[in-house]
Amino acid sequence: MKTIKNILFLLFGLVLFSCGNQQTKHSETESNSSDTIKTVSIDSFYMDESEVNSNEWKEYKSDSTINKSPMQIKLDIALKNQSIDKYYKDVYLQEKLILADDNKMLSITDSLFTKNPETDLFYFIVFTKSMNGSDGLYSEALGLSAFNFITKKTEWFADYFNIAPKLNEKDMDNWATYVYGEIQISRENEEEKAVNELKNQLLENIKEAKKEYKPVIEKLIEKIKKAANTIYSS
Repeated sequence: MKTIKNILFLLFGLVLFSCGNQQTKHSETESNSSDTIKTVSIDSFYMDESEVNSNEWKEYKSDSTINKSPMQIKLDIALKNQSIDKYYKDVYLQEKLILADDNKMLSITDSLFTKNPETDLFYFIVFTKSMNGSDGLYSEALGLSAFNFITKKTEWFADYFNIAPKLNEKDMDNWATYVYGEIQISRENEEEKAVNELKNQLLENIKEAKKEYKPVIEKLIEKIKKAANTIYSS
């Protein structure tokens, strides 16, 4: 009889242990479920659901309207970028060179060649607008940088002047003037030959690029020739 009671107590203990173990596993499952990150697909990107519901994302969505081009959105993001010096943003917004110490102004020419795809257009426009009101040492640096850019990054130049916002005819006139100014310095007495060589080089650089680029480059060359005629006739 005593043996039977011991067996019953043992069985009862096993039942309680089993129930407790199942309850623990159930609690762990619920905990793991609550810790799982829920993702939401946003324009083919997967984001944490909490990020989608954040104020930052809502602000971005409100800014990124269908009326804005991808390039304009890119520029807007650059303007909000806290790591970009306010000086560059002021030049961008005022669309002219803002006088500062030589190193600060010359840094504009360095930034033109950034390899950061998120800020390259922004710095291109800053460089372009800095042509307004420039003179002296900075003007010489502008000419050299402009010439190097169009010969080394021809497709970027054509792409920006093809569809980027804030760029206009005056901006391209300025590019043509500064490029020709550099030709005058580096190829004195060979300007006409140098312009023809430049034309061939630029067209060669974009021969496999978008067909829309060729008219942009041809327009630039015509403006360079016009700048040359203006200088000779003055």
